[in-house]
Amino acid sequence: MTRDIGFHKPSSNLPKYQYSCYNNMLTPLHMLLLIAGATDITRELLAAMFLEEHPGWKHLALEDIYADDNESEAIDEFQMSFNTIIACECVRDARKAEKCPVLITCPSPAMLETVQEEFPRELVCVRIGSDEQWDGQSFHHEVDGKRCSLKQIGGFLRKLACA
Repeated sequence: MTRDIGFHKPSSNLPKYQYSCYNNMLTPLHMLLLIAGATDITRELLAAMFLEEHPGWKHLALEDIYADDNESEAIDEFQMSFNTIIACECVRDARKAEKCPVLITCPSPAMLETVQEEFPRELVCVRIGSDEQWDGQSFHHEVDGKRCSLKQIGGFLRKLACA
C-alpha cells in the first residue's frame, strides 16, 4: 500500500515523450527540469538542495530577470518575454558547449509559456503548490507543497533527474 503525500502526474496536453525517465526517451544529460509555483524562497532552497546533489547540472534562475513592478504592463510583458527568450538561448549555448542538464526556476506563468515554446521536447515541468496564477498551465507533475516537506520534494526531483 502506498501513501499519497501529494505527488501527482496530472493529465495534460503535453506529449508523452517529454516525461523524462518514465519512457527513457530523455537522458539526464539532455534534460531541462523546470520548477514553477511556490515562493521565490522555496524555489531557491529547492534549487540549492538539488544542485548540491547534482554538481554537473547548471541553474537558470528566471527570478533574476523577472520584473514585478507595475509600470507599463505591455512593455513589461514584452521585455520579460524577450529576456526569457535570450535566457533560453544562453541555456542552448551552454548545453552545446558543456553538454549538461539544466534546472530552471520560474516565477511567472508568462515566462513558463515562453520556456515551453523554446524547449518543446526536452523540458519537464513541475508545479509546486496550488497558487491560482498557475491554473490553466501545463505541467508534467504537480506537488502539493502543503503536504510535502522540502526534503520530500527534493527526493521527488532527484527521481525525476534519474540520479
